[in-house]
Amino acid sequence: MARPPLDLETWGKIRRTSVGGKPTAVAYFRDSDGVTRKMQRQGVTPAEAERNLKRAIRDRLAPAGEDLTGDSTIKQAAQKWLDEPETQTLAIGSLRRYKAVIDTIVADGFGGVRLSEATVPRVDRFLKAVTANHGPGTAKTARTVLQHTFAIAVRHGAIRSNPVRDAGRIVQAKKPIVAPDVTAVLEMQALMRAYDATPDKRGAKRAADLGDIFSLYTSTGARTAEVLALRWDDVDLDSTPATVTITGTVAIAADGKIFRQEHPKTETSRRELKLPQYALDVLLRRRIESYCEWVFPSATGTLRWPHNLRRNWRDALAGTAYAEVTPRALRKAVATLLRDELGVEAARDQLGHASEMVTRKHYIQPAHAGPDATSALDAFGKTASK
Repeated sequence: MARPPLDLETWGKIRRTSVGGKPTAVAYFRDSDGVTRKMQRQGVTPAEAERNLKRAIRDRLAPAGEDLTGDSTIKQAAQKWLDEPETQTLAIGSLRRYKAVIDTIVADGFGGVRLSEATVPRVDRFLKAVTANHGPGTAKTARTVLQHTFAIAVRHGAIRSNPVRDAGRIVQAKKPIVAPDVTAVLEMQALMRAYDATPDKRGAKRAADLGDIFSLYTSTGARTAEVLALRWDDVDLDSTPATVTITGTVAIAADGKIFRQEHPKTETSRRELKLPQYALDVLLRRRIESYCEWVFPSATGTLRWPHNLRRNWRDALAGTAYAEVTPRALRKAVATLLRDELGVEAARDQLGHASEMVTRKHYIQPAHAGPDATSALDAFGKTASK
């Protein structure tokens, strides 16, 4: 009976011998084309000859192009994922965050590990260490990076399965969602207008425009980067009601310069929003006074930095009951109000989320009122019949 062939891309027993007086290692290797070939390598010692042979076999297994193998490191695989065309379509901010985690957290703690060595226990221990040392938020980002990294390694045939899939969950304490109510929003609006009316440290008129930007926050529920990326071409003041269309976002490039990214955070973030009358009044006034393409430009008519806006925001609320409130809280206020008045679907569409789950989980303050069960509970108050 014929001996069964070797499995594809495997080799048989390595035999140590001597050829021409030099230590030699010999083995039969079944190549990727199905043909079994004899391979041999020499060395100073028999052990070195065997190592040289194994290295030659691994080199033969490695694809000619840029494909990953089991000997590729996690850092190499992560870079491969970053270079994928699909990855490059992610928002600039997300890419920057992922790259930072790869270059520091992953590279320093796990990057030199070979893909073939990345077992579930090793991945699990690494993620637990990141959680302990850097917090659950960073650990979740690292997990996302590794999930994609190992997924591309599986597609390249470097490993059989994704070890992140079976690693333990990262537990993060859930912060309660607190959305400012209407009274709080109106009081903060007044604080923003008052801040705009005061001179800056040099005695000059402020160009922060916090009151107007605040009005766009509350009338749209848009993100800061979306509001600052608005151009007058995105605004229709003649329609009834007036609208703004979110088509881009402010982002910071790799060289540290600010630019308008010609697409919002996600595909569902691209949306047309109808404006209430008070927002129309703000935009009509600003349109008359405008001198550049941006709705909310910097003092020099360029794109405004989100960092500068947030600094002005903190200054305006400092020393008040709202000192800890951020612009993101207004998205929560909009989402919660729309949930109460129009339903969760309206809140989801206004904020530009792909699913109601995101809106509920991160933006809508839970309603703790019980149902109207008075008619059912009346049964317990009836006098028992004799």
